[in-house]
Amino acid sequence: MRSSAAAILGLLLGISVSPARAGATDDARFRRKVQPVVPLKAVAFPLQDVRLLDGPFRRARDLDRQYLLSLDVDRLLHNFRVNAGLPSSAVPLGGWEEPKCELRGHFAGHYLSACALMYAGTGDERLKEKGDAVVSGLAECQARIGGGYLSAFPEEFFDRVEKQQRVWAPYYTLHKIYAGLLDMYVYCGNRQALEVCRTFADWVIARNAKLSDQQMQQMLENEHGGMNEVLANLYALTGEEKYLAIALRFNHMAVIGPASRREDRLTGLHANTQIPKFVGTARLYELTGQDRLKTASEFFWETVVNERSYVIGGHSDGEHFSAKERLSRALGPNTTETCNTYNMLKLTRHLFCWEPKASYADYYERALYNHILSSQDPRTGMMCYYVPLRSGSHKVYNGPLDAFWCCTGTGVENHAKYGDSIYFRDDDSNVWVNLFIASELNWRAKGLLIRQETHFPDQPATRLTLSCSAPVELTLNVRHPYWALRGFEIAVNGRQQDVASRPGSYASIRRIWTTGDTVEVSMPFSLRTEGFRDNPRRFAFLFGPLVLSAQVDAREGLPVVVTEKEPAAIGLQPVSDAGRTNTFVGSPDVFRVSDRAGVEVVLEPFYKMHDGRTYMVYFDAFTPDQWRADQEARAVERARAKELEARTVDSVSPGLEQNERDHSLQGEHTAAGDFGGRRWRHATDGGWFSWELKVLPDQALELGVTYWGSDGGNRVFDVLIDGRKIATQRLRNNRPESFYEEYYSIPPELTKGKQRVTVRFQAQAGAWAGGVFGVRVLKKR
Repeated sequence: MRSSAAAILGLLLGISVSPARAGATDDARFRRKVQPVVPLKAVAFPLQDVRLLDGPFRRARDLDRQYLLSLDVDRLLHNFRVNAGLPSSAVPLGGWEEPKCELRGHFAGHYLSACALMYAGTGDERLKEKGDAVVSGLAECQARIGGGYLSAFPEEFFDRVEKQQRVWAPYYTLHKIYAGLLDMYVYCGNRQALEVCRTFADWVIARNAKLSDQQMQQMLENEHGGMNEVLANLYALTGEEKYLAIALRFNHMAVIGPASRREDRLTGLHANTQIPKFVGTARLYELTGQDRLKTASEFFWETVVNERSYVIGGHSDGEHFSAKERLSRALGPNTTETCNTYNMLKLTRHLFCWEPKASYADYYERALYNHILSSQDPRTGMMCYYVPLRSGSHKVYNGPLDAFWCCTGTGVENHAKYGDSIYFRDDDSNVWVNLFIASELNWRAKGLLIRQETHFPDQPATRLTLSCSAPVELTLNVRHPYWALRGFEIAVNGRQQDVASRPGSYASIRRIWTTGDTVEVSMPFSLRTEGFRDNPRRFAFLFGPLVLSAQVDAREGLPVVVTEKEPAAIGLQPVSDAGRTNTFVGSPDVFRVSDRAGVEVVLEPFYKMHDGRTYMVYFDAFTPDQWRADQEARAVERARAKELEARTVDSVSPGLEQNERDHSLQGEHTAAGDFGGRRWRHATDGGWFSWELKVLPDQALELGVTYWGSDGGNRVFDVLIDGRKIATQRLRNNRPESFYEEYYSIPPELTKGKQRVTVRFQAQAGAWAGGVFGVRVLKKR
């Protein structure tokens, strides 16, 4: 008899769930649980007790379900079987799952989690069957390898981690596999998944027993995902102290230590390497009661959400934390990695359970609508790695079989678990309604159904209808969103309620509820702007919870706001078309493009901005005097460009196929793309690219290369001509928010007697080269 997934979920979260209520069997494993030593003030209802109704989130979930069902189990297992010495005739998957990629195998873990979450949220047995088949295949591989090890790559990768040699995040990949196995146990009752996970965790304990604490901390400099979290969860499920001990050893104190002292040392760090560490400290605080872990988790959340995030709730530029003092200038082509927000929402759920504050739910809503929902193509279900906020960007999605980025993995989980943070409860008498998503909650222990019917966010209202097997007394806490500044109202059975609430709090209604009771909530949206702390005149428009964006043509210039007034007072007008809700038009009297008289700008919800359209989210505000000065500066720049063209011997346009072919493009680990109306090329993971350019053999020359000044991260590369290095270039936000040229003198002996030379951009080990937006051979002045 299969055990109740709801009961197993209770074990993981430390919630007391009686067999009579949950339908669990009297299995000994259900008694080997660990209660949190920290009382939780709220807990989320399990996914299997929440069913989505028609709306944007159910449509997004169903697209994700189709994708999960389309993937072939044998292809997912191929690299595991090859590594274990088992036969496999499957065609390998591409991208980050191709056989030579050092991160191969990570998506199989995400896939298990997504199947388990989707099964819990829908009851679709096909997802459970898929997940069960992957678990069975992994168990076979683990048995063949022996010793408990399980991966799609050889154990030798961990020798390299321990010796601090170059290797791409093997523990990160293992974390995904562990998490997937536990999710299959928690949500699907798959006992084999738990046993595989335990045996695998025993391997980790043995592997790291030989390392001193100092050696362990050095090893943790390599990205390792949420190993501390998943091992803590294994401890909670089994009660075996050895798993708690190894979880604590995976706390990376170089990062966690400063946060526990409320010190922000995040600038320059790879963002998503850090976030899972604090999801882990949050879980470990619940299981140990160590206050420093609580402080670290809360401080990290406060810092990232309040000081390091963009308007959509995401953060990072080029995957790294930018200096918060100049966040407005950190708008490169790769902002807001979607994985980051996936993990921040996990952390937010923990913090809400400790202290059910509306500020946590407000952030959750902001990030869910404007980043997570926004990251999925509503036609295909495919997902974004980055959701770029640089003006003139567009969204790029994974292919179904040739990408498998980290954000493809977290993406299939994101869209599988939309029901997991709509409703929370305490032990007996409180329910929190955090999100306005069409759904139905079944609180089985109370015999209570709450059906939430809403067209939110197309309509700023929601309606709750209760069905009770018997009258029940409880407090219904409805979030009064921070953005609902006026007109927030609640009616029970048609009667207006006098509830004391303010924006960013809860409206609480306590009464004895009976079948047929209704709660109607009205929360009118209003327009507002949000600017950066370091530059309030660079701002975004919002309507209620929704970030607005405008489709633009970067080739014609990007609109700005020219007004003496504050940006919030420029008078956008709603579009009257009933099919375009939450959409506004800005007047040509206010919006300008270059030296043109004005332009009409249409602003619509960012989560609906798809179909390859280029867009802008952030606008710059100028006074009329500032605008005139800006136009004069642009005239000077046009004159400079004309002079540059006159000195040009030859030039390359990166990313333009025919032009690059004409210049004999070669390279490894190189790719091209479009940003801000310009094409670029870069190389990753120590790769390179080169072109052949014309030269003048008897004249002094220099090489001019165009970069984007906000590019940062690990971009360190050499510039070579015919194999000789003429410069080493580092891109570290060198000239934020502008394109600029670097000029490198070409030694005369490199061009003597030549008509052409090869210009090569070579990334240093483990680093990136570029992006390069243009290359010119120039006559020296």
